[in-house]
Amino acid sequence: MIVKVLAVGACLVLAGCAGSSTRAPVEDATARFLGALASADYGSACTLLAPRIREAWNREGCEHALAEAAVPRGTPGTISVWGEEAQVKTSSDTLFLHEFSTGWLITGTGCRPRNEQVYDCAVGGP
Repeated sequence: MIVKVLAVGACLVLAGCAGSSTRAPVEDATARFLGALASADYGSACTLLAPRIREAWNREGCEHALAEAAVPRGTPGTISVWGEEAQVKTSSDTLFLHEFSTGWLITGTGCRPRNEQVYDCAVGGP
C-alpha cells in the first residue's frame, strides 16, 4: 500500500504520468460535463456519468438528482491520468473519471479532500 501511494505521489510530481495526448480526451469529457452543468443541460451531463451513478439515480431520475447535487461549476485545470483512471481539478472541484469502452466518464464530482488520500463527493466517488 505504501509503495502504491508513493508511486502515485511520484507520478503526480512527474507531470501527471501522462502525455498531453492522453490527457486530451479526459479534458474533453470534463469540459463537456462542466459545460452541460453550466447551461443546466442535465440530460447531456447525465450521459457523461458512469453507469453506476446513473443506475443509482434511476428511481428519481438522473437529471433531477444532478440538478439537486452540490456540484461546483468551473473549467478543467490540472489533469492527472493513471491508466484507466483520471483526476481533474478545477478552481472549486475535483472530478474523477474512468475510461470505459465508450470513452471517459465521470465517476465522481463535487469532491472535496477529507485527507491526502480520501475524498468526499457530492456525486459518486473515486
